[in-house]
Amino acid sequence: MATIHINGQESSSVVASDRGLLYGDGFFTTMKVRHNQIEHWPLHMERISFSATRLHFPALDIQLLEQEIIHFIDSQADSNGVIRLTITRGTGARGYRAPKNAAIQRILSWSNFTPSFDAVEGGVELSICETPYSVNSALAGIKHLNRLEQVLAQEEVAESCFDGIMLANGQVIGGTKTNIYFYRDDVWLTPTLHDAGVDGTVRRWLLATCSDFSQANLGLDILSDAKYCMVSNALHGLVPVTKIGHHRYAKYSKLEELRNSYEHSSLT
Repeated sequence: MATIHINGQESSSVVASDRGLLYGDGFFTTMKVRHNQIEHWPLHMERISFSATRLHFPALDIQLLEQEIIHFIDSQADSNGVIRLTITRGTGARGYRAPKNAAIQRILSWSNFTPSFDAVEGGVELSICETPYSVNSALAGIKHLNRLEQVLAQEEVAESCFDGIMLANGQVIGGTKTNIYFYRDDVWLTPTLHDAGVDGTVRRWLLATCSDFSQANLGLDILSDAKYCMVSNALHGLVPVTKIGHHRYAKYSKLEELRNSYEHSSLT
């Protein structure tokens, strides 16, 4: 059973001159597989295309990519797991300038994943990281390969915390591995990501589907103003937050309804 495919073929390594390795020249998405299907594949596909366009990659062959992913899933022993799709600009001449005819590399890796709902069902704790997000509107929203900020921030997160909140210019952006939402005045607010952050697939689904979710610039005062709080990512879905520092939050009464709606739409 191969747990890594590169360009549709079983492989376990990339060449040392790959620009993704040398410069972080690429992007990725992490996809939950359930019953041999990717949850919310259209949202992942949308973000893949968005990232390629923003980073000036050649147009991707989405149909070929879908075929490679299906073949990769079929080759696994389990019907449930996690796929990370990494796309790099491939190799090129020495230096930062991108090659004119980039040989795009499509890297698929598989890992097992058994979500422990018991661990998050009652709510999780978050901390606030000192490591900030870099402000760069050209990269905002993209899950690019330059993740050093998250690596450093994760060093600050205690084992008792599910994630750590990162800021940019004093504004809340999100967690190291999650998007974040605060409920205030009967509306769910999630930080705007014009200058920093990752536009996660769950976040995109919420903003497109739920009328009571919107974006806003949020300072740390939101921690005391909010009645409820939750975080999300593609693997865990929606997770209630009950504590950030000395701030405590009730569990949202309609969370299960929201979760069910998200899950039921995930494979359609």
